[in-house]
Amino acid sequence: MVTSSFLSLALSFGLLGLRAVASPVAPGTVTTLQPIREDDLLAGTLKLNDFHRRAIVDSMNNAIELLPINEDNLTPSHLRKRADDLSRLDLKEEVRMIYGGVCSKSQIYMANMTLYQPDADHPLIMMEKFDGLLNDASCSSGSVNLSFKTKAAMDYAIKAWDWVNEATSDHFFLIANHKNCGQDAQRTPYKVVKVKYDQNTFTTVLTTESISWDSLASDFDINLGSAALPSRLRKRGVNGADITKRGFWDIFTSFDFSKSVYWDLSVGDESRRRTLADPFHEWKRLQVTCAGCFLAGGIEISGYIKVESFSVKELQFAAKPRNLRAKVEVETVIQSGIPKGAFSLEQTLFELGIPGMSIPGIFTLGPSLQYQVGFSLATSGVANFTVGVAAQVPNGAALLGDILNSENSGASGFEGSTIDPIFNLNNIAVTAAASVYAQPVVAFGVKVLTKFGAECALELKLPFVNVNLQAGYNQNGFCPEKSKTITNGLRSTSGANIELWFKAAKFSGLPSWFPNFDRKLWGVRWPFFDLCFPIGEEHASPIVPKRPTGMLPDLGLPGIGPVLLDESNVMPPIAARV
Repeated sequence: MVTSSFLSLALSFGLLGLRAVASPVAPGTVTTLQPIREDDLLAGTLKLNDFHRRAIVDSMNNAIELLPINEDNLTPSHLRKRADDLSRLDLKEEVRMIYGGVCSKSQIYMANMTLYQPDADHPLIMMEKFDGLLNDASCSSGSVNLSFKTKAAMDYAIKAWDWVNEATSDHFFLIANHKNCGQDAQRTPYKVVKVKYDQNTFTTVLTTESISWDSLASDFDINLGSAALPSRLRKRGVNGADITKRGFWDIFTSFDFSKSVYWDLSVGDESRRRTLADPFHEWKRLQVTCAGCFLAGGIEISGYIKVESFSVKELQFAAKPRNLRAKVEVETVIQSGIPKGAFSLEQTLFELGIPGMSIPGIFTLGPSLQYQVGFSLATSGVANFTVGVAAQVPNGAALLGDILNSENSGASGFEGSTIDPIFNLNNIAVTAAASVYAQPVVAFGVKVLTKFGAECALELKLPFVNVNLQAGYNQNGFCPEKSKTITNGLRSTSGANIELWFKAAKFSGLPSWFPNFDRKLWGVRWPFFDLCFPIGEEHASPIVPKRPTGMLPDLGLPGIGPVLLDESNVMPPIAARV
């Protein structure tokens, strides 16, 4: 079971702190991980289709390279330590490294990484922290040369660093972000094994060994976030290098820093039609058209990674929908009977490239979106009907995906989802069963150092709708509320499920006990009202029983929380739009 405090913690990862304080999730709003069927929570195999895999690989290969941002540039000037403060030369047990990358006209990806010393005897220092004490800094093969502005700064450096000359095993780690120091425009780690001083010129030469992040970054954590660009910057345009410049963040005081990244998932067009199957292609007996299928809105993603002793200990993400809504409306023209199981399809209607992000050598995230529509049909006659639904997920909903500890994954707030069922009957002489679903799939790959990788998928069946059509005869009137003289007619019963699934699988670096999993985080079923259509009367209209209509009410019992998924716990019926 996911506790309220745990979900609150997952949603409160701060940008400039490891974790920020957030309001707790209201008691009773976290849905427990109990399945609708016994096998729902069994370990499974993550089946990413070719679309997902290609999109993930493309996103990771083309991820936006996040650039180093000096933490001083993000600190208000009145809170910033003076540039000539000699304590900037002190070696540290941990250092904070901020990264950013422009991903759109309105948003900058941000990452806050805290790197810890690999052991108690070998501390860290970032050269960008003491830039204000230097006249010049340069790197060459096997050395880093520093020219101090003052004798006081030189003397302080001797006091802070000279211990490294005492034994051959002594060393500390320097992280440089300067021209000719490692990869251009990126931070590069060095192992400092000896220090030489020239008291007359205030010059220090650090004898260094080149190392990789794979050898230094044994312990660190990363939080993901973003900064929203002010409107005047959006008009002007910002490139990646701009955000690393001194003073860029000081000029504009209206930056909106967030603990999450926004991914826009909008695809499709409510005014357009798309053929899924027709008589001129593989299916000879029916035509299936998606009329105005679309997905609008997006999700806000927070992420947290923790590595200890080169092993990934925590890998979590939290997602909150923002104005997320979808519609699937499938028109079907059946020309002859189709046996049960003979026709089903699943198509990816739309693909959307979502910008990935990368800290070279440390972390890569590559997301993608596919908007899938599925449809199945069995019939004993001919028909022309439309079935579908429009659905919206509340902004207050949230989910937590824990890739290493799947039992901690959970969801809350989805009980406020609303649905508007669609059913139109144009012409029928049939007994039929049809189902349709719209499924946004956000798939992503994660790579940490070169030691760990995973691919995941968040699937939201939004929603799964089924309809059963049964033609019949009643000598007293098939739809007596409408007419007792029309003895032939059709009854329709239907319902909808909304389900949220989280899937994950390793591709490297995980211990053998790590299971692939395919877990339902949340789901609920609504029955729709029965509809009755008298046949034999021109422009026959359906009869809806006289019961209340409306949107989905809140679920929950005092002290218990949301009703769990099983066939005895279903939502009150909702009238179809006809």
